Amino acid sequence: MKMFVRVEPETKTFESFEDYTMEDLKFLDDYENRKENFLKYTVLDFPKWKRLEFSEFKKVPIEKYDGEFFDGDASVLVKSVEGLKDRRFADLLSKEFNGIHPKFTLMASTFFNTGFSALISNSGKIKATYDLDKNNVIIENSAVKLEANTDATIIRSIHGHGTMSVSASKFILEPGSKLKIFNVMIAPKTPLSTSSTVYFLDDDSELEVYDVIFGGQKTAIDQTVNLNGRGAKATLKAVYLSRGKERIDLRYALNHFAPGTYGRIFANGVLMDEAYSVFRGNIEIKKEASNSDSEEKSFVLNLSKKSRADSIPGLFVDNSTVTAKHGASVGNIDEDKLYYLMSRGLDERSAIKLIVSGFFNPFIEKISQDNVELKGEIEDALSIRI
Repeated sequence: MKMFVRVEPETKTFESFEDYTMEDLKFLDDYENRKENFLKYTVLDFPKWKRLEFSEFKKVPIEKYDGEFFDGDASVLVKSVEGLKDRRFADLLSKEFNGIHPKFTLMASTFFNTGFSALISNSGKIKATYDLDKNNVIIENSAVKLEANTDATIIRSIHGHGTMSVSASKFILEPGSKLKIFNVMIAPKTPLSTSSTVYFLDDDSELEVYDVIFGGQKTAIDQTVNLNGRGAKATLKAVYLSRGKERIDLRYALNHFAPGTYGRIFANGVLMDEAYSVFRGNIEIKKEASNSDSEEKSFVLNLSKKSRADSIPGLFVDNSTVTAKHGASVGNIDEDKLYYLMSRGLDERSAIKLIVSGFFNPFIEKISQDNVELKGEIEDALSIRI
């Protein structure tokens, strides 16, 4: 019997002569606990991303984070620097994973100047707000563990005009726990933004992720969910709007390792001017994951003849008793809808704005249930960008 093996092309790399060094590390708290990760970081080169047009890296000075960035009612909630000294968080904060690329996840776990560690044993809410106007560089390293049968909401936002934002986060959901997380990025002028997140789901745990993305100039995001427990469920939803010459690369992955697991990936994008997006949705169902159900869909609305979108769905299935689907489409604005709205008195720009808002409203309404202020910020940013 022939076996099919999943093979991914090797990412080309380049060496930067302006990379971070041990001297940069010495300015950060808890220097000694970071050195092991630094040794792993320093032997790696940067990925050369053709679609993102990323082939050069110049380090930007890292300073301690200015201002408060989080609050919440978790049982234990500490800054990630303190978490390195705590046995409950140290291993998780230092945990290696690929994310968008190991170079950037190791950058986050080595040079972080912000982030939080949370142990949730009672249901609660956490809010983390990162300000790029006050902090030119944000490097986040976060770790969250939900104990069995807890229910948590996390609202994480990055906004402002800085030079670089890099994030790596790890989540563990114990049996029966439920997590709803909102990730909002409103940083359209930031030259480089990367975010890598990995989730480990145990029996009957449930995860909902909502990503709202407005910039920056080059944005790479990876969301990877490992459905390790029987009956685990995960839903990943993303909306984004890119304009100008912005580049965005999204990778969302569901890995089914246990029977009866459920997964969904949905992504809706709007492109203007000369913007470019690539969406990679990967669903992998292992032989042991019988009776699992997984699906991915992506849709991109092009508002310009010069904008371009690539959708790369992938199914890797090693079990015949599962349901697995994928779909992707790219289209222009519906002329009939546009004509109808304009016949009711709207000018073309207002009509387009109304149609685009329809992409975002389901996400905005979800957020408004937990954070009215953030809802207003998203609506304002959407209005400005169209």
